[in-house]
Amino acid sequence: MASATIKCLITGGNGFLGRWIVEEFIKRTDYSLTILDIFIPTNAQPNERISYIQGDITDKEAVRTALKGHHICIHVASPPHHFPAEKFKRINIEGTQNVIDACLSENVGRLVYTSSASVLQDGSPLENADETFPIPKTFIETYAETKAIAEGMILRANCDRLLTCSLRPSGIFGPGDTQGTPGFLDVMKKGQHVLQIGDNSGLFDWTYVENVAYSHVLAAQKLVPGSGVAGQAFFITNGTPTPFWNHPRALMAEKNIVAPYVIVINYHVALVIAFLSEMASLIKKMLGKESKEGFTRVRVRYISFNRYFNINKARTLLGYAPVVGYKEGIKRTMAHFIEQEELEAKKTK
Repeated sequence: MASATIKCLITGGNGFLGRWIVEEFIKRTDYSLTILDIFIPTNAQPNERISYIQGDITDKEAVRTALKGHHICIHVASPPHHFPAEKFKRINIEGTQNVIDACLSENVGRLVYTSSASVLQDGSPLENADETFPIPKTFIETYAETKAIAEGMILRANCDRLLTCSLRPSGIFGPGDTQGTPGFLDVMKKGQHVLQIGDNSGLFDWTYVENVAYSHVLAAQKLVPGSGVAGQAFFITNGTPTPFWNHPRALMAEKNIVAPYVIVINYHVALVIAFLSEMASLIKKMLGKESKEGFTRVRVRYISFNRYFNINKARTLLGYAPVVGYKEGIKRTMAHFIEQEELEAKKTK
C-alpha cells in the first residue's frame, strides 16, 4: 500500500493535544486525516488532507461509521480532569470499547491509544518508573483508574487483525494548553504564587506537547508486524524531570515575574487543608450548588512526591527522542500565552 493512500482517523482531534497530533501528521507524513470530535470549531477548514466528522465516541454506530475505510486510528479523546467520575467511565471505558469494536469490524489495522502516566498513580512516589511497573490495584482518582482500564482493553485487543499500542505522556504543557499552564497563570494573577506546598524535593516529568504529538506519529509508523511495538505501552516525557515548583516559576520568569518571598506549607498541613476543601465542595454539591474541583489531596500528593519516568523503551522501540527541549518548550508556551493576553487586552480597549 502506498503511503499516500493511508487514511488515519484521530478521535478528539480538536482538543489541545489532538490539534498538535494533527499538525505533526500533516508535517511528517502524507496520510489523509479524519478528525472525529464531539465539537467541530466554526473556523475548521477541511482540505484535501483533513476532513471533519462531528460525533461522540460513546455512540457506537457513529464511531463505526466514522472509521469505515480507515487504516489507522489514533484514539486521543478523553475528558479533562475536572469532569465527574461517571463521565470518565462512560468516555474512557465505554468509548474506548466502541473504538476497539469499530476498528475490528471495519478492518482498521492499527490503533494507537493516548493513555497517561497516571495509570501507575496509586498515591505512592514513582521514581524512574518504567513499563515493568505493575498497574496498581487501587487508584487515588477516577481519571487514572479509567485510563488504566482503557489501556488494558487496548493492549488485550492486540491481534493479527488489529495491532495496538499505548502511549503514556506525563504533565503535558504547551501553546493551547487548557489546564496546567492557565491554572498556574491564574494562581499568579491572584498573588498565590508565593505559596509552595512541601520542600520542592519531588521531581516531576513535564512534557512539551509537540514531543507527545511526535510520539504518536512514530507509534503509527512503527506499529507493524515484527517491530516489537504491538501490544506494548510506552512512557513519553521530555526526559528531564524537574522539581515541581521550578516549572511554574520558569513560566513566570518568561513574564519577568519572581515571587518576592516563598511561604512553604508543610505537606501534612496541606493534606488537612485539601481534605477540608473537598468536604466544602461535597457539601455544595449536596445542596445542589455548582462546585468546581478545587484543592484536593490527590493534587497535594502529585506535587509533593517524586513522579518521573524512564523513556528508554520509547527511545529503543519507537526511535523517540524529544524534538523540543524543556527550556525551549517553556519559552514557546509563554510566548503563546503572552500573545493571547495582549490580544485580549486590545479587545477590551
